[in-house]
Amino acid sequence: MKTKIYSILTCMLIILFSSCKKTAELQKDPAAILNVSPKLIFTGLLLNSSQAPWTTDQRHNQFMVMNEAYYGNQSYNWTTSDYAAYTQLRNVQRMEIEAMKVGAPASAYLALAKFFRAYFFVSATEMFGDIPMSEALRGASEGNFLPKYDTQKEVYKQCLQLLEEANTDLTPFVAAKTKVDGDFFYNGDLAKWQKLVNSFRLRVLNALSKRADDTPDLNIKEQFSAIVSNPAKYPLILSNSDNFQLVYNTSNVSNNYPLWPSNGVVLKNDLRNNLGATYIDILTKTSDPRVFVVALPTDSAKLSGDAAYATKFTSFKGGRTGELQTTLKDQAIAGKLSMINFDYWLSSPSGIPAVQLGASETNFNIAEGINLGWANGDAASYYEQGITESVKFYGVTNTSTISAFLTKNRYAGNTRTGLDQILEQKYVAFFQNSGRQAYYNYRRTGVPKFDIGPANGNNNLIPTRWAYPTSEYTVNAANLKAALQRQFAGADNQNGVTWATK
Repeated sequence: MKTKIYSILTCMLIILFSSCKKTAELQKDPAAILNVSPKLIFTGLLLNSSQAPWTTDQRHNQFMVMNEAYYGNQSYNWTTSDYAAYTQLRNVQRMEIEAMKVGAPASAYLALAKFFRAYFFVSATEMFGDIPMSEALRGASEGNFLPKYDTQKEVYKQCLQLLEEANTDLTPFVAAKTKVDGDFFYNGDLAKWQKLVNSFRLRVLNALSKRADDTPDLNIKEQFSAIVSNPAKYPLILSNSDNFQLVYNTSNVSNNYPLWPSNGVVLKNDLRNNLGATYIDILTKTSDPRVFVVALPTDSAKLSGDAAYATKFTSFKGGRTGELQTTLKDQAIAGKLSMINFDYWLSSPSGIPAVQLGASETNFNIAEGINLGWANGDAASYYEQGITESVKFYGVTNTSTISAFLTKNRYAGNTRTGLDQILEQKYVAFFQNSGRQAYYNYRRTGVPKFDIGPANGNNNLIPTRWAYPTSEYTVNAANLKAALQRQFAGADNQNGVTWATK
């Protein structure tokens, strides 16, 4: 009898445990992706590392103006933003985890991860100021969901160190001509990635120009000089062939050029959007041949009776960013404002590549540093090369045209005037490229002078940052408030001045 009972109990236990196992198996998500390849995560990071042209950012860069309030404005009345960069940083962390699982064959992704950590942390601190860094991304591994806010100085210090390490780590891979998969920017060429790492580092160092003399522990000038003076160790993006740019295509509607109409019908007239005066005025003042490529003459110039109107710089006019939208609309209807050149920008669904960091910027960054005395070298040659690469990017390749433009706008030497020339030309080269960099450079240098007028929605001020995400007040309030007190005496608005821009 006992044997029979034991047998029954044994069968019941076997059924129970097998049922539990089956239940656990059934509860697994069949659509879940486990042990994803590092190359797939890498591709996703690339998709989310680019900033598109023709956005609100480009109006805040004062490249464009919009005169229809229904579709948007350029009033600078932004307040807060989000922590989108941390979503990508979690993806970077996952790429590191998966690369370490694979081992040596995937080790190059670990070097690239250091670049992306710096890239996205810089993106966040540029917007807000102090941000979580040293304790960030530890929720899953350590249960720390309340990271402290690191000072902006410490964030930049750590990012510069990450970039130095990324360059060092990439060097043997470049020497071995190692390729990485999943790369639709550089086709896996790590030599180009190494150039990007160092060029981005120059961008970061230039962004800290206001802190170059009062933060000796950052060695801003010394780092800049070391990079510029040693191209063998620190290769750079100095020609357009190495640009970090998103190339759109025509085969997939999800990757068509952002300006391309969804129905494929290009209407070569858009009275709602016009070129900005801050941008156009520099082009016409300097007799810049790029204006004939990117813009159209005003309708009033076309109807003036002047047969040569299309070849005259006086035929191009931009709308002032601070102007009331009703006034801008009246000007547009009257044919007094220039529109974009649709034949250039919309020649096909692939449009024009969106440069995220390019040769012209790097050349101008070097010229700026030499002008400021950070490194030895000929600022004039880098200034001219920056212009040349930008002009060529916009399709002006005639050498005599480029030479004439350079002659008319000769570098004024390592003076304040020369510095303004560099900064203005860098601004021009940013047109529809590099996201908010034109605004960030203005915020740091005041060049070019931005328009402020009656349409400004921020008390006649150009904002200097974004307020922290409102969600932080719920999930990490104590650390956020400590950071606000440290930086802005407790205030959190778009007009606070961060450490890097004081």
